[in-house]
Amino acid sequence: MVMTAADSPPLDLAARWIRVTEVKAPFVLFEFTLGDPDLMVEMIMPLDALLEFREAQHAELDIAEGAVGAFTALARKQ
Repeated sequence: MVMTAADSPPLDLAARWIRVTEVKAPFVLFEFTLGDPDLMVEMIMPLDALLEFREAQHAELDIAEGAVGAFTALARKQ
């Protein structure tokens, strides 16, 4: 079966997610998704830049289970 553009749901560009995957202090590695959770870009930023980026993008934040401890520790240092 071939899917056409008419078969797929419309792209919601207002939906944005950030998923933290790893912390290599002082940097946070994360995936940023805009509109479609299957399409993402990997990015790396210092924590303060990530938080500013998240606010500017109005993105939901998710932290991978393996990164929670390091992310929390890094956030406490700020």
